[in-house]
Amino acid sequence: MELVAGVAGASGEAGGELLRLVAGHPHLRLGAITANSQVGQPVSEVHPALAGRPGLADRVFDSPDGSDLGDSDLVFLALPRGEAAVMAGKLPASIRVVDLGPDHRLTDGSVWARTYGGPYAGSWPYALPELPGARARIGASSRLATPSCYATAVLLGSAPLVRAGIAGADDAVVTVLAGSSSAGRTGRSTQAKGGHLGSVISAAMRGYQVGGEHGSIPEIEQELTALTDRQARLSLVPVLAPTPRGILAICSLPLTRETTTEELRKLLTQMYLDEPFVRLMREGRWPATSACIGTNIALLQVAADPHADRCVVMCAIDNLGKGAAGQAVQGANLMFGLPEIAGLQA
Repeated sequence: MELVAGVAGASGEAGGELLRLVAGHPHLRLGAITANSQVGQPVSEVHPALAGRPGLADRVFDSPDGSDLGDSDLVFLALPRGEAAVMAGKLPASIRVVDLGPDHRLTDGSVWARTYGGPYAGSWPYALPELPGARARIGASSRLATPSCYATAVLLGSAPLVRAGIAGADDAVVTVLAGSSSAGRTGRSTQAKGGHLGSVISAAMRGYQVGGEHGSIPEIEQELTALTDRQARLSLVPVLAPTPRGILAICSLPLTRETTTEELRKLLTQMYLDEPFVRLMREGRWPATSACIGTNIALLQVAADPHADRCVVMCAIDNLGKGAAGQAVQGANLMFGLPEIAGLQA
């Protein structure tokens, strides 16, 4: 089977990673690639790492309005908030669509209004395959909403413990260290002050959107609440780390009963035993983002903290891989009945 895959927003960070993955996918052929601000520019100038890549060396970015995205079997939307919903509305219903942005993640319109403002576009099936029942929903869908990189890391670590009832989600405290690409090109420019982007990122770690402002909070609470029907409550502290890629989520959850690290590890082992992209590290070893870069792999570790009656679970992913483009391809594979790991083995 060969499917034509278009990419809207291909000049961005996640869009470039999508181009790399689609170009190397055994069942996908790259179709239209669009960009708002880089129309007519060669792909290799915007994404130098893709120079010489077969199928991309002579490609330029198309205009969204004049492109042939409508001729695709599948379209990935790597677009800013608000733009994906508009683009999706222009595509024929016969085309399957995977949205990497936030437009279709939230199921409650009032929560969307409080978080983002603007028109609510409705929700699509949430495409984190490792959540209970997700694969069946993904396989039956023609539209998918992929989780944010923050939500992916937090949910992969905490969801199994919350679902098993061994940890609660009503007082979850999370610190996420994120590489600069997690904000995208536009977001990084907004965060930088005085235009000194390089010095801001490379010189220090710094918090941002602290105090319940981060858009991933309602998304994470939504999915944790769905596991137990008890309202989740999350305190999230995002930290911009001096690295271009990677997410390290450190989740502290209240324990519902006395337990041990060994029991927690056994639970995660059972939950993720057959998962192709989730790895529980050896006891005493903690995840590092350097081991995930360029992959769709998530690395986990957990420990009981009896002193505080809590547990700590840590998850490392590549924010552009499992946190964005890799996860989008994983969802597309399931949607078309392809091998889940197709194009993601490297």
